[in-house]
Amino acid sequence: MPAGEPDYRNWKRLGRGLLILAGAFVLWAAVTDNPVVWPIRNTVEYHLTRGWWNLTGEPSGTPVGGVAGTVVTPAGSAIAKAIVILSEWDGRVHTAVTDEQGKYRIAGVPLGFYRMAAIAPGYEPVQSAGLLRGVTVRPGPPATASFRLKPILKQPLTPLPRPELLDPQILFCQSPIPGEARRETLQFVEPGFNELIFLYRPAEHTQQSLPVLLTVYPGPVDTWECVSIGLAQAGYAVVALGPAYGMDLTRDVDLLERLVDLVRQGGLPGTDPARVAALGGSYSAWLLELLMLRDPGLDAVVLLGPPTDMFDFRRRFEREGFMPPFGLDRAMVALGLPSREPLRYLKHSMVYQVRPGLPATILFHSYQDEIVPFQQSGLLAESLARHGVEAELHLFDGASHYLLEDGDASLAIYRQTLDFLRRHGMAPFPGKEK
Repeated sequence: MPAGEPDYRNWKRLGRGLLILAGAFVLWAAVTDNPVVWPIRNTVEYHLTRGWWNLTGEPSGTPVGGVAGTVVTPAGSAIAKAIVILSEWDGRVHTAVTDEQGKYRIAGVPLGFYRMAAIAPGYEPVQSAGLLRGVTVRPGPPATASFRLKPILKQPLTPLPRPELLDPQILFCQSPIPGEARRETLQFVEPGFNELIFLYRPAEHTQQSLPVLLTVYPGPVDTWECVSIGLAQAGYAVVALGPAYGMDLTRDVDLLERLVDLVRQGGLPGTDPARVAALGGSYSAWLLELLMLRDPGLDAVVLLGPPTDMFDFRRRFEREGFMPPFGLDRAMVALGLPSREPLRYLKHSMVYQVRPGLPATILFHSYQDEIVPFQQSGLLAESLARHGVEAELHLFDGASHYLLEDGDASLAIYRQTLDFLRRHGMAPFPGKEK
């Protein structure tokens, strides 16, 4: 090559290298479970898919075919009573339960490509994974899709250090329940710990061991101060927090499990380690559902306006015009199409994970709930009852999603909650039942 002329071979090598890197990045972005990437990827896929359907029309749902297969352990042993789920793009599900031989069969599935998921008590849920792995339903004999489920290996729990109790204050509230309580801040000496957690106890509390109510609020904990004060005045040690909203719930559920463990180990003064219940609403009720499944030793659970079935939620969003405010519609899209991401929906759907032995549960919901359809509570109540778990469902007319902000509903929920807790081993000490 003459001196001074550019070496195009180097440029070609550089170009090929950049193309390889770009291809690797695209492939990684298409399959990664990184919590920053997958919501963006799913949102883009949704809008591209909807744009295509605007030109070609949505899938008609006909004709139909079927899927059959088995659910077994890694050693090949049959798993009975496993749930196998196939979802259409809009959240309409087709399910089957395996028999004693671990076999299942699903019929009436619209033709097309799907990823499927399977779940069973005591086993890790699994999805047909990868870019192309899944099942294609065609006319004729059912397609085959089988699953191997691994037993759940419970990870050792990292105990929380015993907290310092700081900044004691006597606080008053006039509504929804007039009352007063002593509030202290729980300070944990742990790297990276920044969650604001309060402990409320009756203002005149001495050294009596109070039953503990873990209250998990949908928003900053101090905005729900009056609710905590009312519960504390009734004779409870209220451990209150309000985790920030996020797409990855594991971190917050981990913290809740560690808090329950702290109480059970006698780590909070003036509390009864043998009596622990939990209360949560909206997003925080969602967290409590996932906590229940970890079996931390709760005696009772109170859920207000809980999301319980993400497949049904998505169906109402796509087919019934249910449009949640505050950008939650975008969060729903970010979850991905249920036909492509069934495991993500399954893991966050309590109704498919209920088993015998869960704590007694009371559910409150408004018919006019603008964020979570009221049917979500009904689905969970039915699933709990079907598995022999005591469940109560109370529906309110004329209230919003935030039931504890509505005067009449708030008072009714307060009274029904206290009655429910008393009936399930959580009665406060004499003189505190109001």
